[in-house]
Amino acid sequence: MSTNVVTALPERNMSLFEVSMSTSTNSTYEPPFDSIGIAISAAIIFTFLVFGVVGNSLTLAVIFTYKELNNNLFMRFIFSLCISDLLSALISWLFLYRRTWGFDVWDPIPAVFCKFYWATDIMTSYATALHVLSFAIVRFISVQYPVQYNKMKLMHANIWIVGIWVACIISGFIPSMFIFGAKARDRESSSPDSRWPSCTGNLADLDKYILYQKVAYPLFLYIPTIGVVITCILIAVTLKRRSGRANLNKKEERRLRKERQAVLQLILIIVSFLLGYIPFTAYEFWGANTHPRERYYFLVDNWFGMIEYFCLRFSECLNPVFYNLGSTKMRTYTKTFLKKKVFCCIKWQPTPPMSPTSNTRGNKTAVNTIANSVDGNLENTNDNNV
Repeated sequence: MSTNVVTALPERNMSLFEVSMSTSTNSTYEPPFDSIGIAISAAIIFTFLVFGVVGNSLTLAVIFTYKELNNNLFMRFIFSLCISDLLSALISWLFLYRRTWGFDVWDPIPAVFCKFYWATDIMTSYATALHVLSFAIVRFISVQYPVQYNKMKLMHANIWIVGIWVACIISGFIPSMFIFGAKARDRESSSPDSRWPSCTGNLADLDKYILYQKVAYPLFLYIPTIGVVITCILIAVTLKRRSGRANLNKKEERRLRKERQAVLQLILIIVSFLLGYIPFTAYEFWGANTHPRERYYFLVDNWFGMIEYFCLRFSECLNPVFYNLGSTKMRTYTKTFLKKKVFCCIKWQPTPPMSPTSNTRGNKTAVNTIANSVDGNLENTNDNNV
């Protein structure tokens, strides 16, 4: 019995061995998603796309508009993280097309969009992980070493952020533009890529990409995730130790409350991050195993990848909400922005409640007005008749 081992390339929504299956016979090929599956997936992804674009665009506009937020060191990291989440939301429709309508043939969308999708997807994955880790490190410095933190300037944050994006472009975007591509797959052949989506990695570059993935994923995804968890634990220990001290003056108590509020924002961001990347990691481990080349495993793999992507999109939709929940200042400025910039043309004035006496007077006034109007009309009629 001959055994064919079929391997594919990884992404957020695709396992390291997406179709790592062994078989002795070739089964009749059918696409992984039927019309109902496509409709459900499209409804979910387009909903997340709208919320992601609106939420992150609103957060960017609020931070950019108000100087107090724009000059805040932490808000600079949030601003840059919003850009990453916004880019991810904008390309999510390409993921949907790749998994559904364009699974067999990437047409009529130009092939360069396939390359751009992969490059942007991997780049923003790295950027998100590094931004969350950076945010956690800076928060730890502000809590544990306030003197050193006060010496940090916006210029330092800008250099830090630019360094993140340069590293992600060089290590994620540029290599992906060469590794991935779109072409029709021969579903009836025994070729390793016979069950791959039309938009995926180039078979000729498979070995290179597996090596790249073994180096890049731990460096840009797994290590930052572990670092975020460790940093968050260190911050919690520091605050608990500080709050346990006796005889805190009012200034110290006020500072402790602000630090707890800031840490709450960090915890919410980390929860959102883990909500997206724990399913992603689980999918990678699932795909790293070899499975029988049967339709059951083919469907499980594709639905697993789809659901894992739902979690990523959902987590990135939660980020703007968590930014506001974890920061009173951000929440206040968001309300002000919506009131002045978005709902400025809507004029609404509530009607004050009226007492029984005022109601009676109002009714009497209305009756008198109607009576006077009727009398005036009668007089005008009489004058006209005359």
